[in-house]
Amino acid sequence: MLVFIQGISVHNKNKKNNRGFALILSIVLLLVMSLMGGSLVVVSSSDHRSNNFTDHNQQTFYVAETALLEGEKYLVNTYLGLNKREIATDGTESLGAAVPGNKGKHPQNSNLADKNSVCYKSFKNVININDVVIHHQNGSFLNIIYPALDQSDHSSTASGDKELEYLEKFKYEYFIVNIGQADFNESGSSIAAGSLDVINAGTAYRIHGCGRYDGDAMIVPLESLIVLPG
Repeated sequence: MLVFIQGISVHNKNKKNNRGFALILSIVLLLVMSLMGGSLVVVSSSDHRSNNFTDHNQQTFYVAETALLEGEKYLVNTYLGLNKREIATDGTESLGAAVPGNKGKHPQNSNLADKNSVCYKSFKNVININDVVIHHQNGSFLNIIYPALDQSDHSSTASGDKELEYLEKFKYEYFIVNIGQADFNESGSSIAAGSLDVINAGTAYRIHGCGRYDGDAMIVPLESLIVLPG
């Protein structure tokens, strides 16, 4: 009788030990799964931030290219003296009467570069700051591409408003420096002499352009060179 009671006692003791082990194992597994879940959340969040940074950087690069194109357009339009179009000192254009005899004249140096500009500070090779033609700041990238957007998508939808708010964060800036004389290659054709290439003296301008996102949170500087005849 005593042996039987001892046997029951040993069986109950093993059962309690098994229950304690299962509880500890469950806690360990729960802890491991929680750590794995947290790690996946951190990795996913990091990838999301990385993708956003890449997208913003790529878009800012396109805005910097737009800055170069706007600078080139300013030089060409000023030199050609387009009819019924006025070019303000900030680079913007508006309809108006052309200045008589303006065609073929180079833009005058304004010497109004903002040396405190982040875009200006992004270039270390600006040596003749006194020959700055124009410094255009805070150009709206949205104003340039807005006519190309589907207006029906941005008239009343919340998603359209968010896209416009996002594009409004992108600004472009450029300043143009007269860097002196350079060879101007001119190609043409003649019935008598056939096609020919002519090299004349020209004036070179270096365009420094920047794309900016969300103020100065991200900036991409680019530069290009354009030579006008004469």
